[in-house]
Amino acid sequence: MQKITTYSPDQKRSPFAFFILNKGMNSGKPMEHPYPNCFTYNATDQNEKDHYYWICFGLWQSRSFHQHLIGSVIPFIRLHELSQAINQASEKAQAYPGTFQKTIEALKILDKQEKQFHRNLLLISEAKKAIFANYRTLPSFYR
Repeated sequence: MQKITTYSPDQKRSPFAFFILNKGMNSGKPMEHPYPNCFTYNATDQNEKDHYYWICFGLWQSRSFHQHLIGSVIPFIRLHELSQAINQASEKAQAYPGTFQKTIEALKILDKQEKQFHRNLLLISEAKKAIFANYRTLPSFYR
């Protein structure tokens, strides 16, 4: 099984697979769930998945994939260029494993906090809706 393949709903994938967007300005963004325009990275274990997921995340955040985008209307990245960029970044990360591991841990913490902030924003939004809905149901003499 190749490590990076074009996503297909029927394809066999490892239990440690993650997905990488391949079209649009978010090309290279790693994701836990598949989307129609993505690649599949088939990791063999959780450590490999973490390593390459966060490599992709760092490359995506730093917009390193932008230089590889082609297409005049909808930009996209080719599988070969994506693989090459990931492999080069992985070699650099493996040269400094301690530093890279600390970077991964920091990114995991920040990612967890970001998800919690999003949940909090959704709860605040729901509370605002509930307050207004409650106001609308009050009899007119209370308003």
